[in-house]
Amino acid sequence: MIKNKVVLFILFVILCVGFWMLFEYLVQTFITRHGFQPSLMDVSTPLAVGVVIGYFSFLRKDKSDKNKKP
Repeated sequence: MIKNKVVLFILFVILCVGFWMLFEYLVQTFITRHGFQPSLMDVSTPLAVGVVIGYFSFLRKDKSDKNKKP
């Protein structure tokens, strides 16, 4: 298991963007039949969502972390 929280955060954000783009590709190619044309807005939304969720999941210090001595 990865112990470094920053590495977990970066990996989470990359996987979040990757899965979101894969889902968008599948929907636009097979369901709507419009073809997939990625743009900056298509990447910025999952990036923002991944950063916010990843921060609260991995980087934010809990109350129990504050009470621990280094």
